[in-house]
Amino acid sequence: MESRKQALILIVIAFGLVLLSRTYFSTASLIAFAPLIGLLENTSERKFPFFYWFGAAFLVFGLNAALTLSDPVSIIIYSIGITLACSAYLLTKYFSKNKLGVFTLLLFWLGFDYLILKLLPTASDAFLSTFFDGYKIVGWSRKTGYFGITAWIIIANILFYYVFLWRDAIMRSKMRWLSLMYSMLLIIIPVAISLFIVPELTPVTLAELNTVYVENSSLADLNYTENGEWLGRTAAWVSVMILVYAIIKGKIK
Repeated sequence: MESRKQALILIVIAFGLVLLSRTYFSTASLIAFAPLIGLLENTSERKFPFFYWFGAAFLVFGLNAALTLSDPVSIIIYSIGITLACSAYLLTKYFSKNKLGVFTLLLFWLGFDYLILKLLPTASDAFLSTFFDGYKIVGWSRKTGYFGITAWIIIANILFYYVFLWRDAIMRSKMRWLSLMYSMLLIIIPVAISLFIVPELTPVTLAELNTVYVENSSLADLNYTENGEWLGRTAAWVSVMILVYAIIKGKIK
């Protein structure tokens, strides 16, 4: 019963933060998915049943997709797909003793988004990057690509998971103040780079992403036209290799 109550609390918090992020306060996206990561980690340690995680992830990702997409089929495909992609982390932890820990989630998430971009580009409005679409604070995305924003958001959520939820910190009234300070710095530094070091850089926008990947057209920015979403492309290939390795290790055992 205790684990069920804890799982429900994490689901409600994630649901509320995603709703807040999509409707009023996009900055909340930097912590909105941390409860889901906590649920995933507890599932990996067999504290929660798998269906707790899968059901919660489908609902939260479904909410995010429903608030950005109009096609019900795209909403369902994206929600199930991203849930399965994140669930792949469990495979790597069970079968290959994943050394990267929850940061592997970053690769699976980016890899899946890149796959969606290639196969179902109309669902690109559900990407995490759209929380900060066109914001000056992510001007560095001109170098990383649009998925650089998604990576920044995922990393922020992982960091806040470690600060507040790792080993049930907040539920035991334990605050990791030093970790919180480091996390804030790692989030603020990219913003400072955009605003003060390279203020001339403009962020890659969803419109530009669609121009290159949906319309197959070129942009004035030839660097982005040529390199495209190199971060997502790399993550997709690495994710495949990690999964293949995990499956082979599982069969050998």
